[in-house]
Formats: sequence, structure tokens, C-alpha cells
Amino acid sequence: MKPQSFSLLSVAVLAAITSTSTFAQISQASETISTGPVVVTASRTEKVLNEVPSSVVVVTGSQLEQENQRTLGDSLLDIPNVMLEAPESPVFTRISIRGSDSDQISYLIDGVRQDNYTMSGNRPAFMFVDPEMIKQVEVRRGGGSSLYGNGGIGGIGGTIAVTTKTAGDLLKSGRDFGARLKLGYNDDAREFGQSAWLFGRKGPVDAVIGFSHRDGGKIISSSNGRRSKTPRDSKYDAFTSKFTITPTDNSLVSLGYNYDDTKLDQGSSDDETKYRLKQHRLTGRWEYSYGDYVDLVVNMQYTKLDNKFDGTSYNPEAYFKDDYESYSINAQNTSIVYLGGIHTLTYGFDASSNRQKATDIHGKLDRSRPKSKGYDAGLFIQDEYAINDYVTITPVLRWSYYDRNPTGDSDSKFGLTTRNDNKFTPGITLTLAPSKALSFYASVQSGYRPPFLDELYTSIEYPEWGMYSVVLPNPNLKPEESINVELGVNGDYKSLFGESDRFVFHANVFRDRVKNLINAGATGDMDFSPDGDMILYYSIKNVGKALKTGFEASLDYYPGNADFHLSYGYLHAEDKNTGKKIPGLTPMQATLRAGYTYKPWDLNGWYRLRLYKGGESNIETSWGSGEYKKFSGFATHAVGLTWRPHLKDRADFALTFSIDNVMNKKYRYLNGGYGVGRSYRAWLTANF
Repeated sequence: MKPQSFSLLSVAVLAAITSTSTFAQISQASETISTGPVVVTASRTEKVLNEVPSSVVVVTGSQLEQENQRTLGDSLLDIPNVMLEAPESPVFTRISIRGSDSDQISYLIDGVRQDNYTMSGNRPAFMFVDPEMIKQVEVRRGGGSSLYGNGGIGGIGGTIAVTTKTAGDLLKSGRDFGARLKLGYNDDAREFGQSAWLFGRKGPVDAVIGFSHRDGGKIISSSNGRRSKTPRDSKYDAFTSKFTITPTDNSLVSLGYNYDDTKLDQGSSDDETKYRLKQHRLTGRWEYSYGDYVDLVVNMQYTKLDNKFDGTSYNPEAYFKDDYESYSINAQNTSIVYLGGIHTLTYGFDASSNRQKATDIHGKLDRSRPKSKGYDAGLFIQDEYAINDYVTITPVLRWSYYDRNPTGDSDSKFGLTTRNDNKFTPGITLTLAPSKALSFYASVQSGYRPPFLDELYTSIEYPEWGMYSVVLPNPNLKPEESINVELGVNGDYKSLFGESDRFVFHANVFRDRVKNLINAGATGDMDFSPDGDMILYYSIKNVGKALKTGFEASLDYYPGNADFHLSYGYLHAEDKNTGKKIPGLTPMQATLRAGYTYKPWDLNGWYRLRLYKGGESNIETSWGSGEYKKFSGFATHAVGLTWRPHLKDRADFALTFSIDNVMNKKYRYLNGGYGVGRSYRAWLTANF
């Protein structure tokens, strides 16, 4: 649920690319200095990270392997102004970028936008992807919907793009076939994990197939430092396959299938909730390039999601089963034109169609997620115009269209009607690069997010003891709109203090404003049933405006075999209707990380400190009071050690042990989420 309202922005301010999560480079040879990860989310075209004109953070697959993250959200904890709820749970992980809701973010897997499932009742609202298969995660904070469409509102949220691995990313040098086995244990959830992968590359064919299994129990809560007494059983299985064919040097065809199956049971036998979620995802990709005018990429995806909630142990009506299907396609081409400089033109379209329905305990349609379908489409064009080696101007324009249709038999009875609209969202970025190592940028981007199906059509009557909760549908919801302004600086200097060191820094300031924020809340109306039960009415409404300003910065230094990372984020958000600060958002956070690799033994050790400032949470002191509890700030410490022995011509191993929250600090995030108390992780990976 969104923390009250948001506003449009009136003044242009600044931002820059921040926090490179290049922790993964700690194991590189001291004589080799990488130019950094290649990213595409900022402009849809490939760029080295330090040249990207927006606030992008990269988390590499090596970092995921080193810290044994269980979910995608678990890997984002060190990024300034990115907050999570339940990072350990594939079902309930919620990501917030600069105070956004999770449904204000565009999620991409291998270039395909994932349609958001949002929340209606106890539905999940997250992108499912097995961390074992992730090659790289790009997190773009701020405006992005001009390029990536209706899935995320640019000014408040951003874009999270995942790139998955191929056999080429997993094979040992000189090998055509290989295998990977992994066994691990996470003490924080009493979770055992196993995975097995086979991969190979022969001629033009590249293939990966694998399976992961995790089985966990009770969580060690950060609120008291002790293991929860509530019974809890969770399981997560993931099957992945990806086949890529490169018939010629300038073409590529890829086909992938992913299956995710997650289960979570929690509570005692007379108060138990059961969640089951199964997802099938079939993806295809075609790439073709020819000369300066053709660099074509086409992506297609089919997704089927089955979600089930069972709370009949305490309420015989507390049950639903969701069916969700989505078809999507996007295509883009890049052409290079020489006219008064260099124009890199990127243009294309995207479209998606999705439908959903839910059934109740009796097998009848569940009005909390009524039968409905939606359609989204867009056209975009971007001109990255390099006037000379020092100045680049990048205008972008997108046209977006959406259509929402209820398809049930009782739509008129509950006030469910068709909605459609369209919108042009422009953006522009100016980049100044006085040298290869230093660049400055300023950008203004607009965002647009139409209501999702269950935001428009949700209708619930939920009886409880002594009262009824009634959610009324609101077919007049307006799309959220935003403007994001940023100004920033990027630097990447090699051999600055020594012969083979590297010093990278990023800093940006931003100002985001949003109007027509969509939020669920009480209408203020109250009634009584014939039996005397109280009836409270709720609805999903546009609740106003918000203004968010902030600063993000990071420093990375690699002197030989050591690495140091420091990042800082500041966020201020206010409700423009009331002038009050929005509760539940962490105002300041910082991360310090240091590591060292002793190459003769292939041994790497690291230490990390996370700092969070306290403030007003989003937890009310009493229901409806409008007063919020205050939580204290806190710091957590973590240490880890990785040993990488090799058996020549046979196998490479990685044995890792880490301790999180070393001091067993008791804390709670301002967004209401919990971390974990002191916990231990150990895992062994073998590559053949």
C-alpha cells in the first residue's frame, strides 16, 4: 500500500549515476583493470557503466555467487535508496526505489518487460527469477517509462533489468561441456539449498539446463534477535533451460523455458495460511545486424501464473485461486546516421496482452480479482546525438496506449466498466564528457503508469467478527504521471594512485514529482448491517501529489588485490497536499564494504557495514490515528570468507562461509519490514 500522496515537480534538479555494485571484481587479477560492466537500461543501447547518463547500479553474477542470495531482492540491499520488505521470501519480497511501490517499477528479464501482478488481497507482486541463473542485474533509479513502457512509472520508481547466463558464461576455458553442483545452508531460515546445472557449446549451439531447490523453516527475526515461534515451512523449486543458436556472425536466435514453484505455510493448525504459486515462462529472442542501419532485436514471451491462497483453517471462506496469462512482444532497431555529428537512432514498439480471473472456495468467480483482460502498447524513438567527442544530446519520445476490459457476467452490477487512454511521454538528456574518464549529465524524464486490472476492478465483501470490510471498485482511476529531474557526475580513473589501481566515483541529485498517485484506503463512509455489524468501506483512489528529492553517491577503489566500496543515499519525501513528510521511508542509508584476495591461496575475505537512519515508520500507533511509530536507526555488520581451490583439468571449487548481523542487532525497517538476526551461511560450489 502506498504511503499517502505524491506531487508533480516544478524545478529542474540534478542527478548522476551512482553505486556501481562492482564488488564482484574483487577476484580479478591485479594486473587486469576492467572497464566495468556493460549496461543497456539507461538508453537501450550498450554502454560501459561509467559512461551511462543516468543513475544505474549493476550487481554482477559473481557478487550473487559470493554472498549466496536466495532471491533477486536479497541482492539489492546495498544500493542507496533501494529498500525491501521480506527479502528472503520469493512470495512477499517488495522492492522500493526512491520510496516507490513495487508496482511503480518496470521489471525486465533478458529485455522482456514482465507484466506486474500487483496486490489484491494476498497476491504476490514480484518478479520470479532464480538467482543461480542471473548473470547481471541493472537497477535504474528514476525516469524510464519513455523507453520501457507502462510497467513502471519513471519518476517515482525505475527499472530492474535481469540478464540470465548462457553456457559461454559458465564454461571453463577450453571446454565445450560442463556441469555445476552447489550445496548450501542458510541459518537465518534453516534453509538447505541444492542446484545442479549442465551446459555446453558446440559450433553455433549454446545450451544451459538446470534445477534449484530450497527448503526453509522459521526465520530469525531482527525485531528480537530470536527465531520466530510461528510455525513456518517454505519451499522453492526452479527449473531453467536456455538454448541459443548463432547461425552467422550477425544473427542469433534464443529460446528459453522457466518454471518456478514456491510454497509457504505459516501459522498454527487453527490459524494457518498457505500460499502456492506456480509460474511458467516461455521466451524467444531474435537478433540481426547488418551495417550501420540494421541492429534489430525482437523479444517474445508467454507467461502463465497459478496462485493459490488457503486460510480456511480460521475462515471457511478465506480461499482463492488465481489464473493469469500474458503474451508480450517488443522490437527495436538501431541505426547510425552521420549528419552534423553521429546520430544513434533507436526506435521500436512493444505490446502485451494479459487476462486474469480468480475463483473462490466454491469454484465461483472471486470478485476480489474479477475476470478481466488488458492490453498495453507503445511506440518509441530515441536519438543519441553525439555532436562531437564532448557533447551528446539524447531526446526520447514515447507514445503509450492502454485498454482495460472486465469480462464477467456481473460487471454492471458492481460498477466495472471499460477504460482506455493514451499519452505521449518525452524526455531529454545532456551529457558532457571533458575526458574519457569523466562525464557530467542532466536529464528530464516523464513517466506514466495506467491502473492495473485489479486496481480498477477489485471488489470485496469480507466478513469479520462484528464488522464487514467492503472494497468498492473505482472505474474512474486516472493513470499516475511523473517527472524526474537528475544531474550527475561519473568518473573512472585508472593508475591514479598506483600503477594498476582503479578509482570509480558516481554522484547524483534528483527531484521527482508525481500526481494522481493510486492508493487503497478508507472512504470515510460507515454503515451497519441488519445484524448490527459495522460496515467499513474502502476503495482504490487517486490521492494527490508528492515531491521527492535526494542525493546518491558511491566510491569504489581497487588497489591491486584489495577492493573498497562506499555508498550513501539521502531521500526526502513530502505529501504536497498536506506539506507533511511521508512516513515509512528511510531518510539516509550508507554501506561500507572492504575485501582482499590472497592470490597464492585463492582466498578472499570481506567485511560490510550497513547504516540506516531512523525516523517515522508507516506503522500507526493505533488504527486510523494518523500518528506513526518511530523506529531507531541501526547498523549491521557482516563478514565472509571464500576459498577457491582448483584441481587441474578436473574441477574448480568455491567454499564460502559468512556471518550476517554479527552483533545480533535488533531492528526494524521504517517500511515495516523485518531483517534477520545473527545468522550463518555456508555453501560449496563445484564446476566441472
